[in-house]
Amino acid sequence: MRAGARRYIRAFVVRIRLLDGKVRLRPLRRWCHFSNCRGRLVGPPSRHGLTSRLSGRMTERGVVACREVVMAWVEQSGRCSWRVRYRRAGGGVGSVPGFATRRAAAGYAGDMESDQRRKVWVDPADGRVLFEDWVRRWLPVQDLDPRTVDNYDSYLRCHLLARFGATPIGEITALQVDEWKTAAAEAGYAAATVASWAKLLSMILADAVDERLIAVNPVRQRRRRGRRCRTLVRERVWATPEQVLRIADQAAALGGDIARLLIITAAWTGCRWGELAALHRDNLDLDTGHLVVDPEQGSLHESRGRRWLGPPKTPSSARRIALPPFLVRLLRRHLDSHPFEFMFTTSRGTWLWRSTFDRRVLRPAIDGCHRPGIRAYSVCPGLTFHGLRHSHKTWLIAGGAPEIAQARRLGHHLPDRVVETYSHVAREVETRLLADLQRRWRKAVRSPRPARPTQQKRAAAKSRPPIPPSRKPRQRPNPPALIPDGKRDNSRLARQGRGNGAARKRVPWSSTPQKLPTWDTPQQLDPITRDQPANTRKPLRPAPTA
Repeated sequence: MRAGARRYIRAFVVRIRLLDGKVRLRPLRRWCHFSNCRGRLVGPPSRHGLTSRLSGRMTERGVVACREVVMAWVEQSGRCSWRVRYRRAGGGVGSVPGFATRRAAAGYAGDMESDQRRKVWVDPADGRVLFEDWVRRWLPVQDLDPRTVDNYDSYLRCHLLARFGATPIGEITALQVDEWKTAAAEAGYAAATVASWAKLLSMILADAVDERLIAVNPVRQRRRRGRRCRTLVRERVWATPEQVLRIADQAAALGGDIARLLIITAAWTGCRWGELAALHRDNLDLDTGHLVVDPEQGSLHESRGRRWLGPPKTPSSARRIALPPFLVRLLRRHLDSHPFEFMFTTSRGTWLWRSTFDRRVLRPAIDGCHRPGIRAYSVCPGLTFHGLRHSHKTWLIAGGAPEIAQARRLGHHLPDRVVETYSHVAREVETRLLADLQRRWRKAVRSPRPARPTQQKRAAAKSRPPIPPSRKPRQRPNPPALIPDGKRDNSRLARQGRGNGAARKRVPWSSTPQKLPTWDTPQQLDPITRDQPANTRKPLRPAPTA
C-alpha cells in the first residue's frame, strides 16, 4: 500500500502481516485505517476472548472482500445458567442454552470455532427444519425415472411423512427409526418393503448431512447386530416347453391368438414384458430372423395410468436377438393379418395394459379358471410373465450354451468384465443355440397333452343322482375372447359397487353366496337359504323350556 494512503474498515482486531514477514495483532477503534500493511481481518473480541472471523484480504487498494462467517460468545441467561450466542451465516443470532458453568459454555464455543475452521461445523438451528419441509425441497430436484418418482411419492405419503413429517430432522434418532421399522414388520409388511422405506429415509437424511443441516445420518447400516437372518429365498418358478405351450393354448381361448403368440415369443426369446409390448413391426427382420430391441424406444413403461415408450431397463438390454425358424413363421403369419404398427396390441390397435393382461388372460391360463364356455386347468402355479424369462435362461443352460451367449441374448452383464470384453458369440454357437430351441419346440408340439384332472372322477360322478333340469344353469358356448381395449380394468370395482362413485350395496347374511365366486363369474351362486328345495327344508326346533 502506498505511503500515506488510508483505507477505512469497520473492525476491532486486525491481523497485520508486515513487509518483513512478521504478523502483528492490533486492536483498533470502531472506525480505523490501515497504513503500509497487508493483512486479514479478525472480528470483535467478546468478553471472554472468543472472536468472530471476518474473511477479507488487504491489497494496495484496500479490502477486496469482507464477510462474517461465525462469531460465538458466552452470556449468562440465568442465576446459574449460561448460554452460547453466535451469529448465523444467513443473518441473525443463534443460541445454545443449558450450560451450568461459564467454563462449559466457553468450551462449547471454542469447539464451535474449531469445527468452523475445519469446515465441519453444523448450525444447530438448521436441524430444526421439519422433515416434511425438507422433503418438499429434496424431491423436486432429484433426477429419477417417472416410475421411481411415483414409488417415492407413495412411500412418503403413506409411511414416511405419516411418522416423521412433523419431526425436525435434527431430532430423528436411530432408536426412533428402529422402532418404526419394528412396528412395520409386526404390522405384516414384508422385509423387502420395509427395507425400501428405510433406504429412502436414509437417502433423504444423507443429503441433509451434505447440506450441513444435521451432523450424522441416524439411518445407518448396522452390521453384526441382532439375530441372524433365517429368511429363505424362494426359487423362481420356471416352466418346461410343454407347459409353456399348454399355457399359450389356454391363453388363446381367453385372449385370442395374440395372447398365444405373445407367451410363445416371450418364452423362446427371453424378452421382458415392456420389450414385447413396445415391439414395432419395423424392429422385426424376418428375412434374417432377428428381433431388435431399440435403445431409445425399445420398452413400454407404465405408471399411474400412463404409458409411454422409452429405453429398456439397462443399456445392455438394447440388443439383437436371433429367432428360431418356427417363431419366424409364426410372426410372419401374424404380420400378414395384423393391420397395426405394433406387434402385440388390443383388438383396436392400442398398447396392452400389463395388469389387465395378467388378470384376465395370463393368471387364469396358468392357475386355471372356470368361465361360461371356457375351462382352463392349472398348469404351473406360481409362474409369472417374468418367469418365462427364467425358463428361457434355464433352457439355454440345459442346452449347453456358453455364458456369453446367454448374457448377450438376455441383455445381461457378466461379473467378469475382462471375459465380457474379450468374449464373442460365434456363428456356430448361435446356430447350435437356435437348433436346440427348435428341437424343444418340436418336442413340445408332438408331446401328448396331459389328462384332464376331472377324467378320473367321472366314474364316481355317474353314480350320483341326476340333477333336475330346472336346477341346471344355462350355459352357452362363447367364442374365444379378444384382448380388451386399452383401458383400465374397472369391472371388479363396478361389481363391488365402487365404480363411478356408486355407493356399495349392503348384502344381508341370508343372501351370502355358498362360496366366494371369482371376479370373472358373471352370475352369483344360490344363497345359503336356497341350497335345498322348500318342501324338503326341515323346520327349526324350538328351544327347550324348563
